[in-house]
Amino acid sequence: MDDFEILRRAQVLLGQYGFEAEQEQLGKAVRIITATAKRLGVTTGEKARIASGSQGERLKMLRERTGRTRSQLAELCGVNMSTVRAHENGEHNIPDEAARAYAQALGVTPAMILFGAD
Repeated sequence: MDDFEILRRAQVLLGQYGFEAEQEQLGKAVRIITATAKRLGVTTGEKARIASGSQGERLKMLRERTGRTRSQLAELCGVNMSTVRAHENGEHNIPDEAARAYAQALGVTPAMILFGAD
């Protein structure tokens, strides 16, 4: 169950137990989060897939989400394309310094790449 499903279930429960004001506030929060995710091009399912993958899988999904090639990402980060390929294929763990460079180029946090969490 993802975070949005938990929020939606909580919203239903609030209504069932007579917490209408709180239910409305939670509904507003869900709408804001959903609209923001849509504007950024991230669906809740996509975010869950990114979070659940390995470091390399996350790096690849995030790179593809931005429409960048391995070569473009390598150039932005100052590494060889073979390094990006090795990281995406899970041949090597991604060092902190590389994660910071990838994160900056992809518009995410290093923690998203390394651990699947912001």
